[in-house]
Amino acid sequence: MEYELYRTVLILGAVINFLIAFALLHNNVYFSIYDVYHRSRSLVALNYTIFGIGFLLHVWFGWRISCPAAASALTVSYFHSGGVLFGWSHISLMRPDYLSRRIVVRDLSILAIGLVAYWTIMADWAFLIFFIHASYIVFTFYRTYFKVRRSIVMMPADDHAPSWWTVETKQTVLGFHHSFVIACHLIVFFGLGSVAITAAFPYDIWPYILLMLAGIAVFCFIFYSLVEYGNIIDAATNATEDAVKLK
Repeated sequence: MEYELYRTVLILGAVINFLIAFALLHNNVYFSIYDVYHRSRSLVALNYTIFGIGFLLHVWFGWRISCPAAASALTVSYFHSGGVLFGWSHISLMRPDYLSRRIVVRDLSILAIGLVAYWTIMADWAFLIFFIHASYIVFTFYRTYFKVRRSIVMMPADDHAPSWWTVETKQTVLGFHHSFVIACHLIVFFGLGSVAITAAFPYDIWPYILLMLAGIAVFCFIFYSLVEYGNIIDAATNATEDAVKLK
C-alpha cells in the first residue's frame, strides 16, 4: 500500500511538471522580445520536463525497492540538472549578463562529471559533487540577489528618475525579486534535503512520499512567481539592467 501511494504521488508530480512546462512554453511566445525572461521560462520548462521524466522513470523501473543505489543516482541526477537550470534561469533574471559561455561550459562540465560518478560509483560520497556544486550556485544566487537589491534600492525615484520608475514600481520589482529568494529557500530545503534523505534512507518509502508532496508545492510556487514576474516584465527588465550598470 505504501509503495502504491509512492507511485501515485510520483505520477501526480510528473503530470503537474509536464503541465507546467507546457504552460510556460505555450505562453512564452508572447515574451519573445524579452530575451532573458524568454530564455528563463524555457530553461524552467526544461527543468520541469527533466523532473517529470525522472519521476516516471522511478515509477517504471521501481528502483526504490529493487535497486536503491540506482534510485538514488537517478534522484541526484535530476536534482543536479535542476540546480544548474535554476541558477541559469533565476540568476539571469536579476543579472542579465550572468549566463556567459564560460558559465555554461563550467556548469555542464561539472554536471557531466557528476552524472558519470553517480551512475558508475553509486556511492553516497559521490553525491558530494552535487552538494558542492549546488552550494556554489546557491551562494552565487544569494550574492547576486543582495547586490542587485542594494542597487535597486539606491536607484532614485524622484524627479530625476525615468518616467516609468516610481516608488511603487521599485517596491513591486523588489517584491518579485524577493519571491525568487523564497523560491531559492524552498529549493535549498527541498533539493539538498531530498538528496540527504536519499542517502540516509535508501530502503524506506515513506520519506519520499512526503518529499514528493512537498516538491509539488515547491514546483507550483516557482511557476507562480515566474509567471507573475511576467506581469511587470517591462519595469523589471529596465530596473535590473539599470541596477547592473550601478554596480
